[in-house]
Amino acid sequence: MIKVKVPSLNRINVGGGGTFMRNLIKGEKFGYKLVEDGDYDILFIAGATLADRETVNHAEKNNKPIVLRVDNILEDSKNRNTGMPRMEEFAEKSSVVVYQTEWAKKLLSPLCGDGTVILNGVDTEIFYPRKEKKTWENIRVFYSKYSRGEGKNFNVVQYFWREYNVEKNDDVLVLTGNFSKETQRINHPFEFHNNEKYEYKGVLEHKALADCMRNCDVALLPYFADACSNTIIEAQACGLPVIFDWSGGTPEIIEMGRKIDFGESPVDTVNLAIGQKKEFHFEDHKVIWGVDTMNQKYYGLFNLLANE
Repeated sequence: MIKVKVPSLNRINVGGGGTFMRNLIKGEKFGYKLVEDGDYDILFIAGATLADRETVNHAEKNNKPIVLRVDNILEDSKNRNTGMPRMEEFAEKSSVVVYQTEWAKKLLSPLCGDGTVILNGVDTEIFYPRKEKKTWENIRVFYSKYSRGEGKNFNVVQYFWREYNVEKNDDVLVLTGNFSKETQRINHPFEFHNNEKYEYKGVLEHKALADCMRNCDVALLPYFADACSNTIIEAQACGLPVIFDWSGGTPEIIEMGRKIDFGESPVDTVNLAIGQKKEFHFEDHKVIWGVDTMNQKYYGLFNLLANE
């Protein structure tokens, strides 16, 4: 059994980091064991901000292979100007750098060097299409934002829904995740001024999030320059077509949906996206997105490094 040390293993519980870690743990059946303390064969850094220099230097001193998983450019404002210097330093000490999409590799390889690409997986035991008959009449549009990053493009969602409401005001925007108290509470929550219909579900754990997605018709996730969005993959796994921004690694993971275009009617965009569901076969994509696919690739990488 290969022991893989993961700093902050038991402290990652929300957002993309928590999702990835839950999924990686499910791969232990292939022949690796994730540990936070004690002896280990490989140091795995799930993100540059999730490990300290002391841990990395200890692994290097003891000739332990280091694997660094890279997401995207780290924002200075969120990491006290230490994020990118740490990423570059850790990459230099790593045996392998894992990029989440080909786009991320192209963007970051000049800083972090060559590496391999392993797409994020999705737990299809939790995220799967609706099995019961639809019980609502009006279209429900899903949006989620767990990150504080500007790239989640909530401003795009606001404008989209305002324009949508001008044509059709009986449908519902369903919001989940982290929003500031100001966004929620000032005179017109979420800055909707024309009686636009919405529901705010708060921060949901993964099973409740999946249930929420299944109770919607389409996902509006115009994330800008995301490396490999867990939410976009999860929404598709729940049977939702995605209205998306053509940037970052998103084009590599989209299987059904429609590129957002403000030259088109928002109502038409939603209807055309929903129309793609007829051509979607979940079982075909379960193999592509499934957490086992991701974890088999990580096991292959860990096995190679442990036996060099």
